[in-house]
Amino acid sequence: MSQPRSYDVVIAGGGVIGLLLARLLTELRCGADALRIAVIEPDPPMPVSDESLDLRVSALSPASLQMLDSVGCLARVPAHAQCAFDTMRVWQNGDGPENDHAICFSAAQAGAAELGRIVENRSVRAVLWSLLEEDGRCDLLQAELTALTERAGDMQLQLTNGVAHTRLLIGADGAASPVRELLGIRSREITYGENALVAHLQPALPHQATAWQKFLPGGPAALLPLADGRVSLVWSHPEDDTEHLLALDDQEFAARLTRELDGVLGELSCTTARAVFPLCSAHAERYTGRRFALVGDAAHRIHPLAGQGANLGMRDVAALSSELREFLRQPLADPGDPRMLRRYERSRKGDNALTLRTMQGLDGLFTSGLAELAGAGMGMVDRSPLLKSMLARYAMGG
Repeated sequence: MSQPRSYDVVIAGGGVIGLLLARLLTELRCGADALRIAVIEPDPPMPVSDESLDLRVSALSPASLQMLDSVGCLARVPAHAQCAFDTMRVWQNGDGPENDHAICFSAAQAGAAELGRIVENRSVRAVLWSLLEEDGRCDLLQAELTALTERAGDMQLQLTNGVAHTRLLIGADGAASPVRELLGIRSREITYGENALVAHLQPALPHQATAWQKFLPGGPAALLPLADGRVSLVWSHPEDDTEHLLALDDQEFAARLTRELDGVLGELSCTTARAVFPLCSAHAERYTGRRFALVGDAAHRIHPLAGQGANLGMRDVAALSSELREFLRQPLADPGDPRMLRRYERSRKGDNALTLRTMQGLDGLFTSGLAELAGAGMGMVDRSPLLKSMLARYAMGG
């Protein structure tokens, strides 16, 4: 990129959230002209050429799936990389998910065909990148953003391979967001003293298109159904015990997990290595400002207990793209207009903050001396069709 290029919108970050937003924005116009869009991403996705599954998967709600479908993505995600689930079973004590301290959500209770799907992140990202390449209306800049300068009518971006100008910069560049750092926006972070341990396992019994989650004393453990009959484990565990779990051989680890989860799917066996990453939640003090907006993990991170991280990011995408769509219908509309950006922030920050606080409270409740009370509360929810329906609709993005 030898000569500076000028854009209406530049999205920093070529993950699922940034690429989905770019795909939605390619359909918009700014006055009589097509919106000039670019994505900055130093590491484009590699084509997924085999049927092996990466450990990074997301539980996507029907609302998120509909967004992916609307841009032509979902139909191109390989069948082995997505698995629908229609039931969610959550329990707390050692009697299994049939006890009085348990909740069972079903899609039927919410009047839907499915509660969501477990999808492989790298496959979704690769498809979205290919769609943008084929479409040609969005420049894909393989570079890093190193500096930015706010100017009267735009923002100047210094890249590792040149300079670009944009009327709106969107930070979709993850939890360690360079955009957020370059703009000097503080983010309040809460660490839990926990790690998430992830792996894929083969259960002896069918997973029944069900997402299973148990609240253990050290943190929740979830088994998410995969298309090939395996399950994806996400186990929140205290940092000081994580090394012990990693030191176990595959048979010892699988046996312990089988016991911890009350043998709900029979004997489990490891099919992949285990990986660990630290858990925290974070929330940016603001999402927008002069010619910029933050979306996804750049704006907020959430405890995986909720299974809502990707879905919250996609709600950001839906809100920001909707605000832009309406605003750009006006004559001489500027995509960096602060009034429009403030509307986006108001529409999303409260919802994200409420979800963050709720998950922090639940995590503390189930890992404290009040766990028995929390378990009794789950039983009460399970016996209330109205509460169950409300919770299911929220989880589904409604």
